[in-house]
Amino acid sequence: MDIEIKLAISGLVYNQTVVGTYGLVLAEESGNRRFSVMIGEPEAQSIALKLNNKKSPRPLTHDLIHSILNIFESKLEKILIYNMVNDVFYSELHILNGDKQIIIDARTSDAVALAVRSDSPIYIKSEILDIVGTQFEVAENDKEEESIDAEKLTTDELDNLSLTDLEELLKMAISEEKYELAVNIRDSIKKKDK
Repeated sequence: MDIEIKLAISGLVYNQTVVGTYGLVLAEESGNRRFSVMIGEPEAQSIALKLNNKKSPRPLTHDLIHSILNIFESKLEKILIYNMVNDVFYSELHILNGDKQIIIDARTSDAVALAVRSDSPIYIKSEILDIVGTQFEVAENDKEEESIDAEKLTTDELDNLSLTDLEELLKMAISEEKYELAVNIRDSIKKKDK
């Protein structure tokens, strides 16, 4: 029997090697592995808008699909990342319409953008996570990571973060043009490298 592991969105990071792409960082909810899915800029923008509780002046494609599901009294029960071939992730939308279960193939970026609009859980098959998941250090206060404002972190708090977390924060600070924060993060990375 396939085991499905629940995921949470850990962040979006601008990909500096491939122009116009972002890394969607997903982490297992009850563990310490995370991985990144390369997605396009429109999908990243769509996900970021919803995560930041902002609205587009006109409905985006994912908003439209969400509205259509609601009109037809369907519910997105979950999305499942079920396969990976040549570093490309394959996902399914699991939709419930009355008593009928419908499974639709979807790009992972579109599936996640729809999941955040529907407050639907994101899952991955355990054998895929075993291949792509990277262990990261879990500090006591990592559970509250999403609610922490990086700009308010003290130098000591930055120094206590793992190198992986610091590098992700640095990429986000640069992409958001928060250069003072980027300098502080860079200094913490230099201390870890010594």
